[in-house]
Amino acid sequence: SKETPAVDRSAGIIFFYGRKCPHCKIVEDYIKENKISEKIAFAQGEVYHNKSNAEFMVEKAKQCGINTEEGLGVPFLWAEGKCMIGQEQAIQFFKDKAGS
Repeated sequence: SKETPAVDRSAGIIFFYGRKCPHCKIVEDYIKENKISEKIAFAQGEVYHNKSNAEFMVEKAKQCGINTEEGLGVPFLWAEGKCMIGQEQAIQFFKDKAGS
């Protein structure tokens, strides 16, 4: 499988996901259905097929003081210096930020 694109590391909001990850799909569907990318500027980083994206995600998690030794699951959202793990937290952030 081909490597997925490198994430924009300078973005203020980054949504990390895995291809074929069911919980990520729920967030991706929410983003699509609510046209979130038209309301909020954010980058996306796929981590199952891109090692540097995965390493960058771990780096961001460590900045938030998250213990990543047991591994780190997706969806994972890094936004303005805060970390959100899991679909509920990610969707809630987009909901609040988009004011929808």
